[in-house]
Amino acid sequence: MAHRISKLLPALTCLWAASGLHAVQATDINLSGAVVASACTVDTGTKEQTVTFEQAHAVDYPEVGDTSEWQDFTLTLSACPPSTTLVTALFSGDADTDDITKFANAQGSASGMALQIMTRDHLSEISPAGELATPVDSTSRRAVFPLSARMYTPTGAVTAGEFKTTIQLTFTYQ
Repeated sequence: MAHRISKLLPALTCLWAASGLHAVQATDINLSGAVVASACTVDTGTKEQTVTFEQAHAVDYPEVGDTSEWQDFTLTLSACPPSTTLVTALFSGDADTDDITKFANAQGSASGMALQIMTRDHLSEISPAGELATPVDSTSRRAVFPLSARMYTPTGAVTAGEFKTTIQLTFTYQ
């Protein structure tokens, strides 16, 4: 029996030593993330804001491109943290079927009318799914979007009824 153990012992020792060589293994773990700017506060006057147009007469819109008067409004975000230097607004809403660069009169009964939104200086039009960016004022920590809107006929064939649509805004911060 001692002879048998003496033959097995070297074999077991080699097996144990070999198994020990395979027990050590190096592994890398990659960790990543992103640091993002913090959100600003959407001012109370901006939330659920209503822009009202003067009463329009269908007969005053006989040509494609006829418009109502501009109605100015402002989107204001405040209490922006110092790390936030730029705010981008995404304008979402139904596009008009006759002019996809305008917003549809989605909830109103008047036909042949759409909504046109532009920057207050009337140099940049904002279409459905359009974006507009503005810097955060470093002193007041506010981001202000001065805008104008008007009713617009893409057809020149306007019928009487209510004009009503909703634009949803999504803000991103940098």
